[in-house]
Amino acid sequence: MKKIIFIFLVLVVLITTFFTYKIVSDNYDKQNQFFLKLKEIIPIELKNKLRGTVYNLRANINKDENERVQQTKLNQGLNGNLIQSKIIKSEFASKKFLIREFFLPFERLDLTYGWRAIENSKRAHYLDVIDNKTVAVSGDGQFIFFETQNFNSKKLDQKMIDSNLEEIVEKENFKLIGLRDLLIDENKLYISVILQDENENYTISILSSKFNINKLEFEFFFKTEMDIKKYSIGTGGRIAKFKDNKLLLSIGHFSVPDKVQDSKHLAGKIISIDKLDQKYELISLGHRNQQGLFYYQDEKGNQFILNSEHGPKGGDEINVNYLENEKLYNFGWPIASYGINYDGSNPFKSSHKDSGFDEPLKYFTPSIGISEISVISNNEDFNTIYASSLRAHSIYLIETNKKFTKVFNTDRLKLDYRIRDLKYVDSLGGHILIFENIPSIGFIKNKN
Repeated sequence: MKKIIFIFLVLVVLITTFFTYKIVSDNYDKQNQFFLKLKEIIPIELKNKLRGTVYNLRANINKDENERVQQTKLNQGLNGNLIQSKIIKSEFASKKFLIREFFLPFERLDLTYGWRAIENSKRAHYLDVIDNKTVAVSGDGQFIFFETQNFNSKKLDQKMIDSNLEEIVEKENFKLIGLRDLLIDENKLYISVILQDENENYTISILSSKFNINKLEFEFFFKTEMDIKKYSIGTGGRIAKFKDNKLLLSIGHFSVPDKVQDSKHLAGKIISIDKLDQKYELISLGHRNQQGLFYYQDEKGNQFILNSEHGPKGGDEINVNYLENEKLYNFGWPIASYGINYDGSNPFKSSHKDSGFDEPLKYFTPSIGISEISVISNNEDFNTIYASSLRAHSIYLIETNKKFTKVFNTDRLKLDYRIRDLKYVDSLGGHILIFENIPSIGFIKNKN
């Protein structure tokens, strides 16, 4: 009898913990309306108290396993050993994908700090590919490379690349807060960085170096010269190749929403930068926090700029600049949004069009924590946007028409990891991904 009572009590505790966690957590819940409604009813003070209790319980349960994984990563050094190789299926269409995951030697995200914490700014990692080499960089400026073909083996055999990043930043009287992207273009390596000056103002800049596996000699390529008084995670910072020997740079709202609709201020903008003279042009405005940026030219020469951006509480967006229209696009922030503020207030206009702004191609409510995106041309009829996510721990497969004016289908590939970066590589026939949890790096390709 005692055994039955004990088992019953354990089940009650487990069920209660599950429901409590669902209610108070900020994890993506696949828009379950029941839990969403409960979250609205529960007072914020009680929710925060329960969240702390549940998170601490989960942290204690996972502590031993996390420590084991981190020790394993430490012991294998730069080997980049294989963690897993398996076939998984997408959520709706049941498409089969092969995923292979390997260790990265970088510092892991620490959620005990909170996702808004400046300490985590150096724990977002990025990648790009040049020739047959994959290059990855940590948020604090550690560079590694390995042969891309090693993804097909049992270890990556990573090697460190020395750099003068710390010296050049200090020489200009800045403090490095964190990296926001990595791009390699025509044997030049570019990084976007969040910096703090001697007056404790924040800004975003691009540094560049000739690509060299022995040492990267950085110099300042482009300075925004914004003087933001308060740290913000809404920095954007993605870099992408563009036409006419130019680069694209996304700049987030930096928590100065009153400047986002001001065309003379760079907050909340996408700009193009000439690689020869560093002069810039405004591409679009009305952005909040662009975590993905992609330039795409189709078989007929039509050109598009796609970006993904974080909404407030809800309202993550995929936006498209249709370059044939030759107009300055405005995506509405902070006036139009399909989300609400974190305090529950909703001062936003849902319809962007009715307010004189450009509508997103797609939006997500609740937020998925959308990050980097890419485009794959499937055939003459449609494209697929691959959108990685942080909060939803997934890749979204979004089928559109060739003009990116209509979404046909959306599928989801759940990977149980926060995905920060994503790049398609022809030689692999799939995407390379950076996962934040361990962190780790892997590739994934369609096996259908």
